[in-house]
Amino acid sequence: MIGERLKKLRIDGKLTQDDLATIIGVNKSAVSHYETNKDDPSDKIKVEIARYFNISLDYLLGLIDVQVPIYTENIFLRLPQSMCQKEKRILSEFLSFIEYKRNKI
Repeated sequence: MIGERLKKLRIDGKLTQDDLATIIGVNKSAVSHYETNKDDPSDKIKVEIARYFNISLDYLLGLIDVQVPIYTENIFLRLPQSMCQKEKRILSEFLSFIEYKRNKI
């Protein structure tokens, strides 16, 4: 899973294998081995990859399919599982109202 995701990230970022190798501190053949799943990057290298592309390790490891950034200005709220749909709608409307008021100022 890491190989496919790493290759896509590299290509989307318009990087060569040489470029990525320099960025994460390995040689080109190591990047090639990672992308073809012949070798697994060390945890240190995985962290370097995640930091460079600003993605979570969960995405890189294939645990989630959404490229969640490591660094973000957004605040994520964890809602109680017991919250019903009506309460979630009310909360969403309230947050929209706050955003509206903030933009009016």
